[in-house]
Amino acid sequence: MNTKVPMPSEATFHPSTGRVQFAIYPDGYDGARILASIDERALHTRFRATAGGSALVKAYAENADWIDATATARYRENPMQAICLHSEDF
Repeated sequence: MNTKVPMPSEATFHPSTGRVQFAIYPDGYDGARILASIDERALHTRFRATAGGSALVKAYAENADWIDATATARYRENPMQAICLHSEDF
């Protein structure tokens, strides 16, 4: 039985931009690693983050499947464009 184990989160909060940065792997973990981000407002309004910093990273981690899927769809639409997700994306 071949069970795929998810990689640990690489998400980090960047106070200077007010975003949580994370990596997606559109072609699986053996493929390209694409950096994406989600803004603080989206994490507060859509994912109910209660504070900043580690609470934002936690909100990302708890909703990573949905956020990563949205980022992957955005990447597939235009692989040359930077991926920064906002409230309107959800």
